[in-house]
Amino acid sequence: MLTIVAFIVALGILIAVHEYGHYRVAVACGVKVLRFSVGFGKPLLTWKPKRQRPGQDTEFVIGAFPFGGYVKMLDEREAPVPAAERHLAFNTQPLRSRAAIVAAGPIANLLLAIALYTAVNWIGVQEPVAKLARPVAASLAEQAGLSGGEQISAAGFAGDALEPVQSFEDLRWRMTRGALDGRDLQLEIAGEAGRPARVLTLPLSRIEAKDADAQLFRRIGVIAPLTRPEIGELVAGAAGEKAGLKKGDLVRSVGDTVIVDGQQLREVIRASVAGDKTRTQTWQLEREGRGIS
Repeated sequence: MLTIVAFIVALGILIAVHEYGHYRVAVACGVKVLRFSVGFGKPLLTWKPKRQRPGQDTEFVIGAFPFGGYVKMLDEREAPVPAAERHLAFNTQPLRSRAAIVAAGPIANLLLAIALYTAVNWIGVQEPVAKLARPVAASLAEQAGLSGGEQISAAGFAGDALEPVQSFEDLRWRMTRGALDGRDLQLEIAGEAGRPARVLTLPLSRIEAKDADAQLFRRIGVIAPLTRPEIGELVAGAAGEKAGLKKGDLVRSVGDTVIVDGQQLREVIRASVAGDKTRTQTWQLEREGRGIS
């Protein structure tokens, strides 16, 4: 539902900017604009500004179907135009003015795209740091000595210099390259509590190129960045809700297994399902600072 709303809002913005380009240049060229509409169909909202430019009496409309829009201008080809307003009609304007009005919509969208692209590059995109969740059991990552919670500060293929790792996605890209090229990847783990950094080798050369498929990162053992083992939205009527779980609960342990991150919790839940049968699990939780089970 949220995706649909976001799509409609984004589409509405694109249409509004496009039509505003036509409208703004038409007014600047001295053409009378009768209606500015975003959307088609039955008008949901209609208004006229109290203060309008000389010669203008524009009606602004938001239509029921946000899949287009239009700017209706005074035009002798559509309806009779009083002689006193003939100079305000679109069809009486010189060719350069008509061309500018027609081109203004696409140009407005182009300028919007440039502005948004510039803003994204200026503000930046937030990405999770390369702090690892607990690796998949018996995976290459676990065999290399990773246990979860390590932050990868730099990485490099065997024989190459180590280069800083900017984000978890950066690390995933390097692991993909290593698996495809059959090259081991050296990982520098940032030191904590005054301890020096250390380097481990992820033996990606053991993976054949034909195995670099959708299960690649499960084979490597590094699936997701470290996240809190916190319960999110619950499905109504599902097992979690029936068991009494609430959004925001922190899972401390499942059976005898201490839970340290969200990925580990997902793996433990997945392991409880064998075919059509599920096993009952005992969970220790923390809710509002209190331990419960």
